[in-house]
Amino acid sequence: RELGLKISSFDRKEEPSEVKTMEWGTEKAIEKFGGVPDVIYDRGGIGKEPMIRILGKKATEVSEIALQIAKKIT
Repeated sequence: RELGLKISSFDRKEEPSEVKTMEWGTEKAIEKFGGVPDVIYDRGGIGKEPMIRILGKKATEVSEIALQIAKKIT
């Protein structure tokens, strides 16, 4: 948020058992945000690791965001 990125998340506790997390979670976070954010994260769950997804139209855009985040946290 400090970098001005649009961020959304979802809770894996709400995930139906018959869906795939990557698809369901991404769709849920986009719906919650009301558009496509730059970053989607979840805090994981039982047997599921926490994950951060960086979204962009091009690979270079995604890598630039990742580098911005890396510089901020180091």
